[in-house]
Amino acid sequence: MTDDHALPKPPPRSRLAPADVPVHEPLGWSIVTADGTLLFEAGTTVTSLAAHTFLFENFEPHKLEQVSRDDASDSTETDHARGGVLGSETAGHLTLNDIGLKIGARLGLRGAPGAAMYSSRVIGFSTPGPHRAAAVFITQPLMTGHPPLALTSGENVELIALTTRSVFQFACTVDAVCCDPFPYLVLSEPGTIRRLRARKFVRVSARLPARFSPAGSEERIPQLGLIRDISPFGLSLAVAEPHAKLTDRLHLSFRFNTDGTDVNIDCPAIVRHVQEVDAQGVNGAYGLEFEKLEPSQRIALKSFMAEQI
Repeated sequence: MTDDHALPKPPPRSRLAPADVPVHEPLGWSIVTADGTLLFEAGTTVTSLAAHTFLFENFEPHKLEQVSRDDASDSTETDHARGGVLGSETAGHLTLNDIGLKIGARLGLRGAPGAAMYSSRVIGFSTPGPHRAAAVFITQPLMTGHPPLALTSGENVELIALTTRSVFQFACTVDAVCCDPFPYLVLSEPGTIRRLRARKFVRVSARLPARFSPAGSEERIPQLGLIRDISPFGLSLAVAEPHAKLTDRLHLSFRFNTDGTDVNIDCPAIVRHVQEVDAQGVNGAYGLEFEKLEPSQRIALKSFMAEQI
C-alpha cells in the first residue's frame, strides 16, 4: 500500500572536497550544509581563493544534486559585535518580583566583567525573613566545550535574565557552593537590577551561515559569511574579505530554528563596525545592525537567544 501523505525525500547531497569547487566560475549546482542550509545557489560564483578557503574552514559543504522539476516542486530547499558593555534603562528600584523570574528560567552568568557567559537555570528561591534576605538557587554554570565554571563562596557574579517581560542585568554574591544531591549554587538577593536598553540587547554566541551582498547593487553576487553572535537588533558576521565601509548597507539572508520552526530572515543591514583581516590572515568581520525587521522575526530571534543561554 502506498502512502499519499508521506513526506517527500530531500534532494540527495554529497560531501565536497576543495578541489570540487571551482573559483571564478559559475557553479553548476548549489552548495548546502549537511543539514541543507543554502550556502551558494547554482549559477553563482566563488569570487576568490580567500572565499574558497573561508567556505571549507567554516562549513562542511555538500553538493545539492539536481532534481527533476516535478520533484523540486515537492521538496524545495528553503532559502533563506560580542556582548559588550550593557546599557540600561533603570526606572526606580527593581526587585526579583519585578523581573518575573521563575523556576526553570535560563540565566547567563559570568564571573568577571567581559568574561565568557555561561548558562544556568533557576531551581528555587528562599523565603526572606526578618533576619534573612531572599536567596536564589541555580544550577552549576555550564558552557558547551568547556568545563563547568568553578566558583567559590564570596565571589561576585554578573547575571543576565531573559524573561517574558524584558532582559535584566544584576549582580549577586555566591553564598554557598553545594554538591549534594547535585552541583548547584546559592546566590544572594540581587543588588541593583537594570532593565537593558533594546538598542544594546545582550548578544549570544551562534554559528549560522549567512549570505550577503551590497544592497541596491544591480548585480548581486552573494558572498558567504558566518554569524558568530546575534541579537534581535544586529549580529557579528565573519567574512573572508571585508570590502564594505562604515554605514554601507548589505542585503542579508540567513535562517535558524526555534521551537521546532524554521525562521528565514531576508533583510537590509547597516555596517556599524569593520574588522580587517589581521596579519595572520584571520578572517575579518562586520558588526551589522538590522535596518528593517518584522516584529515577528524579532520575537523569533529573542526565542532563539533564550534557547542558547
